[in-house]
Amino acid sequence: MKENSWHRRHAIQLASQLPEGNEDAMIILRLMARLVTDFLDAPEPTQKPAPVVVLIGGNECA
Repeated sequence: MKENSWHRRHAIQLASQLPEGNEDAMIILRLMARLVTDFLDAPEPTQKPAPVVVLIGGNECA
């Protein structure tokens, strides 16, 4: 994938929110990378369709 200018702008926005200390900032960046690779790239869980409820009889108006 090609690096675009919007990627750089987004990186600057995120970097501005990092703590001033290099060690803390690097820890946060490593955790962000793990979040992307482990969570965001994970396949969507398959969900069973919701059960269908069938009403028999019901309320009758007199």
